[in-house]
Amino acid sequence: MKKMILGFAVLVIALSTTNAQDSLSVHKLGRFTFPVNMNEVWGYESNGREFALCGLNNGFSIVEVTNPATPVELHNLPGINTTWRDVKTWSHYAYIVHDGVGNQSSEGITIVDLNTIDSATLSYNRVYPNVEIDSVMYLFHDAHNLFVDENGILYVFGSNLGNGGASMFDLNNDPKNPSFLGAYNARYYHDGVARGDTLYGAAIYAGEFEVVDVSNKAAPVFWASHTTPNNFCHNIWFSDDNKTVFTTDEKTGAYVTAYDVSDLNNITELDRIRTSIYDPNQVIPHNTHVHNDFLVTSYYTSGLQIVDASQPDILIETAYYDTSPFTGDGYLGAWGAYPFLPSGNILVSDRQEGLFILGSDYPRACFFTAFVKDSVTQTPIAGADITMVRSQIAGQSNLFGEFKGGRRDTGNFLVVVEKIGYHSDTLHVKMRKGVVRHRNVALLPIGFSIGEDGMISSSISVFPNPTTGSFSVEVSSIEDPNASIEVWDMAGRQYVKSKVDLGMGKVDFNLNLIEGVYTIRLTSGGKTYATQRLVILP
Repeated sequence: MKKMILGFAVLVIALSTTNAQDSLSVHKLGRFTFPVNMNEVWGYESNGREFALCGLNNGFSIVEVTNPATPVELHNLPGINTTWRDVKTWSHYAYIVHDGVGNQSSEGITIVDLNTIDSATLSYNRVYPNVEIDSVMYLFHDAHNLFVDENGILYVFGSNLGNGGASMFDLNNDPKNPSFLGAYNARYYHDGVARGDTLYGAAIYAGEFEVVDVSNKAAPVFWASHTTPNNFCHNIWFSDDNKTVFTTDEKTGAYVTAYDVSDLNNITELDRIRTSIYDPNQVIPHNTHVHNDFLVTSYYTSGLQIVDASQPDILIETAYYDTSPFTGDGYLGAWGAYPFLPSGNILVSDRQEGLFILGSDYPRACFFTAFVKDSVTQTPIAGADITMVRSQIAGQSNLFGEFKGGRRDTGNFLVVVEKIGYHSDTLHVKMRKGVVRHRNVALLPIGFSIGEDGMISSSISVFPNPTTGSFSVEVSSIEDPNASIEVWDMAGRQYVKSKVDLGMGKVDFNLNLIEGVYTIRLTSGGKTYATQRLVILP
């Protein structure tokens, strides 16, 4: 429920429904509140038990969420007051950094031994690496974010080291004392991720993400970059197959955006999406992660969004849960969303409302694609209007005649394809979860005629269309006594063939056809001179 205080009566209603939340296919399993504001959340699992690792404005908390209905805080490690904390894990250690404090009060990199999670006192140490970058010595004290890759390399972003790029440390030899390997120091990174020898950095102030070869940690090499829609790249994550990355721009009305990075010489934007929980022009996306081809994203004032990204060029929202009582612009509400617990439960940190433990079945979306071409020239038609009736799917074919769309719910729909100068076409499409329905659409130019040795000059129209079985085919300017009308299904089976009456120029049909899409053809001598699509309704 969103907080709108319009008067005493409204206030009473609001107070009586404070547990109500805007949600779709996400349900609350549990919640834990703190006496101070919360920031980041990460997850940890050990021996079948699950834990939330929580960044707080005044420290670090470990909350057991094995039973999400009754979360229990096991430890609270006090720390300097700051809005920004970040935590990641490697083996049985948690690594914590903070921002905005400065050298005098710094906690460095706090390293917590999670094997002591059941002890009365949590074991931890703090390190302040002394490193050399571009012949300058630095003593670490602050960082905005960090990441640990699958090889145990700790990446620190937005630190006081150098320009605040990506500083790399090895955790393998001594996890409690990271050893410095090198840095990519070209520009400030707000956040980043790495896999194998590839680093993706969120260069927030440059308005882009960058791709860096870190096979040699001592001498990283810039590979590529790409701007983001709102020029304020806040965070970045990658798909499991490494072919796609996703970014958030921390700006009002900004997008979560997908990019094809399979060819770093030709990075291309695939699609972009915003939340539907509240006016998308007034909401700020914060962090996104990828879990089983889904985007799990936290939004300030709008909570959690789940997007089916199995078709990264067709991003479809399929679930959400609003954690915040606030609306609109600003940095209140959800900060982080962690979707990687073995149970499938999702941890969401809301700055004011605390820790949420949420559950979802991650519903798949339904997808529709089309290719529109001229039935005579076979060339793509750009700008064709495509509308799925009684659905939100609508738009135009692109320069290549392609159209892509999707929706959350299943159903049987009529799709109308129109373009000025062409006869319209109507398709029957069954939308099913996790399925891409594709149709090739050939539009016939209005007034089209063909001269074949002076034998035939004609065009056809079919009406009514759609129909339940009875329809007429009208032929104009027919001169060929051998011209026939044929009815074919989409599997290539011919159902009927009827000669055209030269006097009437029309053929009437009353057929017992099952519902579906059929093709009406005007033929003569084995040649097809015109076609129209026919939709049979149930």
